[in-house]
Amino acid sequence: MKFSRASKTYEDWAIPQRISAEILKSLDTLEGSVLDVGCGTGFGSMGLNDVVGIDLSLEMLKVYKSRGFLGVCADAGSMPFKDKSFDCVVSNFALHWTDINVVLREIFRVCKKRFLCAMPVEGSLKGLDFPFYPAEGVIEKVQRLGGKLRKVQLESIDIPFEGWDLVRFFHYTGSSYNPSNRGILKSKNSIELLLSSIDKPSFLMLFFSCEVL
Repeated sequence: MKFSRASKTYEDWAIPQRISAEILKSLDTLEGSVLDVGCGTGFGSMGLNDVVGIDLSLEMLKVYKSRGFLGVCADAGSMPFKDKSFDCVVSNFALHWTDINVVLREIFRVCKKRFLCAMPVEGSLKGLDFPFYPAEGVIEKVQRLGGKLRKVQLESIDIPFEGWDLVRFFHYTGSSYNPSNRGILKSKNSIELLLSSIDKPSFLMLFFSCEVL
């Protein structure tokens, strides 16, 4: 699994992910018990007290748990928690890798009160043809599940790497896989052609908080 292989290099390169987590946690208050969905190494959990992380990557969870957090290795689409187990749920830079129709239902199942989310959406990484969800579609799904929106914002976060360092960014953060074409990074020539077409790579981030009804 690419994220497990990147567990030792992730934090040195995942600058947009770290920035996103700080913006997300300043978006709204998180009180009581918190579940961090797709916790990775813990950017979204830092500064929280009563928090549990869930992630598919054992190696990422090793880093997460080394910080004193409780972590569970499981699929976010089928979480091993009882209904309404957590007061709040937070997810940073993770849901774009999932089937959000399934995962959002699970989040609303285990969450009592409030859900905060940050995820890159359509308009991110122009030129790479990654199938990001459209922001409007994500918000619509949240509302259909009964989420009462409190705050919504779109913000661009630059990737501070260019050329082959951009390739290393994808590799060292475990994000070089593209579901639309079975991989972003291919031959050297195709990579060089791709790099020449990218100007100021960035993520268009959707941030939102909602009450879970």
